[in-house]
Amino acid sequence: MADKAQTFCGNDDHGRPVNAIARLSWPDLRYKPTTACIGDMQWSVRNSLDEGHPVLVEPASEPETHVAKAMKEVAVLHYRAYSSPVRAILLEAPDMPCYDELPETLEERRKLPARFHIPRWDGDGQPNMWLCAVCWEEGVVYSWPCEVAAANGGEVFAR
Repeated sequence: MADKAQTFCGNDDHGRPVNAIARLSWPDLRYKPTTACIGDMQWSVRNSLDEGHPVLVEPASEPETHVAKAMKEVAVLHYRAYSSPVRAILLEAPDMPCYDELPETLEERRKLPARFHIPRWDGDGQPNMWLCAVCWEEGVVYSWPCEVAAANGGEVFAR
């Protein structure tokens, strides 16, 4: 069985190569993305959070995923546009049904898995508010969190 390529800590102060355990990146562009050993990771994360700067920590052993790359791009664009870091990125479930595929009745929609009951911003309505992506009837919408999201919050945000 072939060995995986080792990833080393990006800190040049180490006297010899040290295995990295994490990839670190800062959505507010405070620092350049890097790899870190256990000691450097703990120090970097602690200092970043103490200073109020978000830091994304990923395993060094796995290659960067398309989702992680997209999240970083969104965070960078947001920071450039608004001069403030992104606090959260909500990803839709990959199997989320499109508008046309949703069940006909509200009762059937409420039986859908909690991961589909995510917030959608209604910037056109009065007042502006967060609405549930799947809880609606003809001419009626429900604010978020809806009953399903409130009862099963852990499933809404953890997949």
